[in-house]
Amino acid sequence: MGADTIKDFIWRKDLFYVEQPFRKANIEQMGKKKKKKNNMKRTHDEAFEESQNDLVLKLNQAVDFCKNKLLSNNEISLIQSEHTFNDVPFAEIATQQSDNIRPIQQIPLTDYFLRASKLGIQTNILYTHDKIHPSLIDTAIGGQILLPENCRFLWSDMKNARLLVSEGTKYSFIVLDPPWANKSVRRKHPYNWSDFTDIKNLPVENLIDRTKSSLICCWSTNCDKVEEFIKNELFTKWNCQYLTTWYWLKVTRSGEPVLDLTSLDKKSYETLILGYTGDDDDRFSSLKNTTKIICSIPALIHSTKPALHTLFQNLINFPNNDIDHCLEIYARNLLPNFTSIGNEVLKHQSIDLFEEITI
Repeated sequence: MGADTIKDFIWRKDLFYVEQPFRKANIEQMGKKKKKKNNMKRTHDEAFEESQNDLVLKLNQAVDFCKNKLLSNNEISLIQSEHTFNDVPFAEIATQQSDNIRPIQQIPLTDYFLRASKLGIQTNILYTHDKIHPSLIDTAIGGQILLPENCRFLWSDMKNARLLVSEGTKYSFIVLDPPWANKSVRRKHPYNWSDFTDIKNLPVENLIDRTKSSLICCWSTNCDKVEEFIKNELFTKWNCQYLTTWYWLKVTRSGEPVLDLTSLDKKSYETLILGYTGDDDDRFSSLKNTTKIICSIPALIHSTKPALHTLFQNLINFPNNDIDHCLEIYARNLLPNFTSIGNEVLKHQSIDLFEEITI
């Protein structure tokens, strides 16, 4: 970093050049459309007409709001481009090493490691980067990796999540983005999924900070069964209470939803279930029973989500980086002031995905 200027890194802007709604293959080219089974369970919004559906009405209002906001954006439109990324089999490597564990080891990434060439990042070790600025490391497996300021990460198969319990830190802000299974995933195997038993076995209840009110955020598919599992089984096991449900609406750069809001198949939005702990819920009382819709342009990278901690910091001044410990489970990238764990925790940290800015 230069002495006169402060450098930082952000996601490359062209990763968000979503100009047109996502299009599916033409049904006529795919042959006859498959008939839906009569007993197939409908999701919570497909049982009603659009005009009668409260959620779809709210989503349409959010679309109008986005369009009005983006009308003032006179930036020249750029062509959406293709991207290729490092195809490192992080999940497979972590799975292969899942039984090779011992009491948790911790390695601080000092200047010696940051200057190393072809650093061998290992599974089941908690790495700490405590610099107040981003750093680049040259790794043997993934090339140049960007580390945000003040972050920790554990590259591990999720069945070894108990390693974090033995380390002892308790967290008052926890985000989970499980790779939920569905029929399409089971058929195509695009990624390794976790079933309900795997997710329920996570030791989240032993990682929550019980000395204060804590917030737990769990991403869900748009499926009643998954949402009820989170509210009734996971939250019960973790000894936390249901707070509210929010939605992330994905839009193009002009504010159009990326998919038809009334589609009975793939949705233009994802569901976020919020829970909290603590007898005194004043910290989160302003969020209770609210239905907020987060609108943003999705990145052209699979399974990247909005940074929730910045959203809550703007809404309720939480989490406080000085006193609140933050944790992301099933992480696929690193965040500043977070501990991140997952079998693909470094997947989206290649320097190829970032651009340098001066602040």
